[in-house]
Amino acid sequence: MHKTVKSKIKVFLITFFALALTASLFSCKKKNQNLQTEAPQTQELQTEDLQPQNENTFYSPAEDDASWVEPLLAHIEEERIAEELASMEASVSEYQLEEETFDEEKKSDSASSDNSPADNSPEENPPEEISPIEKFFEEAKEGRSLTGKNNQLRFFEFENEILSPQQTDNGLVVVHSTDSNISRIFYDEKYKMVKREEWNIKSAADAKLLKTEAFSYSEETGKVLQKDITSQTDFETIMYNESSSPVSAKKYTISDNKKYIIMERNWTYDEKNQLIKDEQKEYLYKNKDFNNKPEVFSKRYEYIYYDIVMEDEEGKNEIPPDSKYYENDVLKMKYNYTAEKGSWYTWIYFDDLLSVKTYYEKEIRVYDEYYNAGKLMRKKVYDKVD
Repeated sequence: MHKTVKSKIKVFLITFFALALTASLFSCKKKNQNLQTEAPQTQELQTEDLQPQNENTFYSPAEDDASWVEPLLAHIEEERIAEELASMEASVSEYQLEEETFDEEKKSDSASSDNSPADNSPEENPPEEISPIEKFFEEAKEGRSLTGKNNQLRFFEFENEILSPQQTDNGLVVVHSTDSNISRIFYDEKYKMVKREEWNIKSAADAKLLKTEAFSYSEETGKVLQKDITSQTDFETIMYNESSSPVSAKKYTISDNKKYIIMERNWTYDEKNQLIKDEQKEYLYKNKDFNNKPEVFSKRYEYIYYDIVMEDEEGKNEIPPDSKYYENDVLKMKYNYTAEKGSWYTWIYFDDLLSVKTYYEKEIRVYDEYYNAGKLMRKKVYDKVD
């Protein structure tokens, strides 16, 4: 009997505490609902802050295999190499010769004059050396010109440009001005350019000679062999082959009347005068007094041409040559093209182990392959654009 009473009391107490706990939880829930009704934004923030991380969390360190690192590094290196290549390719045009002489135009003018009736009167026929300049400005169709004796052109003005030829004992001097920028071009008696001066003239008291270009010609072919460029701070000499393509260049900085080399460049061509190698060395000095031995940073571009003929409207091959790009004799990037227009792959090497191979089809990036020590680690496929 005593045990039965104690058992009933025990059951009663358990039931009581269970009911009390249930009431307490219900009260707390109701209170929380009231608080949520009064300040929903605050309660929502608190709930979000107290939520534990789950499988939908944005970042989980345990699941991060660092697969994003290689694409990031590859993209950075690809951008850097692209800038180097663009700079190197763009600078080639700086060394190519322009249409700097009137000898070809003079030949055409002379040929046309040979077909016309002969006239021995010098007073009625203007000198042949002036006609190329007049022909040059015929395309403008507008402007103000001034001629002198024997109908020789002395002055031509078009908008903000002025051209003035001057005949001398040694040849022809042409002055061309645009605003405050003045070019003075010297031709010999055979109408070959021997010197060009670039001036900046703001006033009679403020005139600066910015740059001088001097040309040397081959006596056999009449082609430019050498061009020397002199400014207040630099001196550069460029050598050309018989096809007027640059073959070497050396650039110096001038300090205390001494020349210190800062750049050296060499071009190599095949029998068709196609560029097959472009080498450049930059000499970097730590001090401005140039007493220390410079550090050398080299870049090299190599081209390989194939007998793939697919010409565009201008007659140029639409399939570019394969190429390789080196820095300090280390291969950094190469392009390999196929016989199908718009299809190729690039291979970027940005350290001793990691490299990325990218495939293109119809000039669209298709997929990347990431290699580590020559072993394929992962592949990224891009969505095709219709």
